[in-house]
Amino acid sequence: MSGIVGGKLLNEIKSIDLFVTEECNMDCSYCFHPKGVDVLSINQGKKILDRLHELSPSTMQITFFGGEPLLYPDTILTLSNYARTLWKKSTFSITTNGTYFDEKVFKKMKELGFSLMVSCDGDEITTNEHRKGGDWQTIVDNIKKMLVIFPDLSVRMTYTPKTVGRLAINVEFLHQLGITKIMFHAVMEANWVEDDVKKYEYQLRQIYHYRRFCLKKGIPIALAFVDKPLKIINDEMPPEKQYCEAGKSYIAILSSGDVYPCHRAASQRIFKLGNLFEDIPFIRGMFLTIDKESTGCWKFCEAANTCHSCIITHYLVNKELTKPIADYCKLCILEHKMARDFLPVELNDRYESMQFKIASGLVAVADQNDEIMKLLKEKQ
Repeated sequence: MSGIVGGKLLNEIKSIDLFVTEECNMDCSYCFHPKGVDVLSINQGKKILDRLHELSPSTMQITFFGGEPLLYPDTILTLSNYARTLWKKSTFSITTNGTYFDEKVFKKMKELGFSLMVSCDGDEITTNEHRKGGDWQTIVDNIKKMLVIFPDLSVRMTYTPKTVGRLAINVEFLHQLGITKIMFHAVMEANWVEDDVKKYEYQLRQIYHYRRFCLKKGIPIALAFVDKPLKIINDEMPPEKQYCEAGKSYIAILSSGDVYPCHRAASQRIFKLGNLFEDIPFIRGMFLTIDKESTGCWKFCEAANTCHSCIITHYLVNKELTKPIADYCKLCILEHKMARDFLPVELNDRYESMQFKIASGLVAVADQNDEIMKLLKEKQ
């Protein structure tokens, strides 16, 4: 159980997803959050932030979530400015479906230091497979406009057994738009049969080849589930013993003040932890202690230190938070093995790049010396 000691929340919350609305102007077949009519008012939003500041006064990362949060841009900007008066070092992010663009709004978000993530699955064929209600060309045009203001915006791609065969094409498509940060994520609860896993293996290998080509050419590209496993296996990043920070340093808050371990949990009301305005604000119980070691994954699975499974989805599929999804595990294990097998190539490429930079530097120094000697001779 978590409570308050000296006015401060035990296991202090450092990051929240704040639901601006549960309304959405799109209808995506794989979306885990049900549509609703709740909308966060500015006054209620300020009350939530005030209460949160009482519990966690040191710092706060706020992600404005939905539904589609940019249905209410004024609420986002007003609450962001208010949060900055509470936490001077507060940071902000937003996840949007890309159907909305207003240059003034996005410039104000840029001034506030927002990071921006757009949900987009790739080309028109792939997008239309699962995402309804938004015009694909408009979304692509909006992304191009957003990139002018947010050149480092990221994109989250969702792939399914139906669309996994076009994954590499879609990564390249988005990268060619100018997006350098791409996260491709499977629908975890889908039925990933062996043929689908083989398709993913082929697509992932193509993505590795494309990434290598870009990096050799000096073209920036960051791919979450490629870069991270490589770094973890090479000891450049610590292994991930937690599935995530849900219910630990991170929570999701609905407009009512109801608290959930994360935005995915908020789609299933059975995960409600309490309400932000109660005396003892919420009980996080096993969410504070559950990790890959408590589930047995750390001991028995070679990919445990790199996997990105989700305990909420564990429950939705297996009715147990601590029981991973066997089909999804296959994808995470594949990512781990691919990174392990590719790492020697990665390290060799890095070595060659370093040698080239050193050689180029020496040539530049030699050229500079020649120029200096030439000038000295001319003066004699």
